Amino acid sequence: MQENNRSTLLLPVIVRAWGDEPVKLFLHRIENNRCYVGQRESRRPIGLPFDEVFAYDEDRFVTLSTSFQHGDLRNVSEIYANISVDDFACNKYQDVLRSRHDQKNITDTGLVESGDAQ
Repeated sequence: MQENNRSTLLLPVIVRAWGDEPVKLFLHRIENNRCYVGQRESRRPIGLPFDEVFAYDEDRFVTLSTSFQHGDLRNVSEIYANISVDDFACNKYQDVLRSRHDQKNITDTGLVESGDAQ
């Protein structure tokens, strides 16, 4: 039952897939400098770099998809290049999604005490 509740909280995103194809997927979590995305019911989402996963916007997705289907890869590249860093899913949703790593329980590695950190 908990799994079903979790799947309803997934946020849609635009993924810059192979060959710049725009794909609508769902953001499962953000962790270890990766956005984990997949279908809503995915059990094993894939991790992608932050700069390939964008907050979902219907108009942007339609424009990207239309340009891609018409082979206008120059326009597709320009649209991706002009997406604001604020629209990267990792930046927009990082405070909304829960990580597997509870930051309250991260232990001190002792680097500061040993003088290794700068």
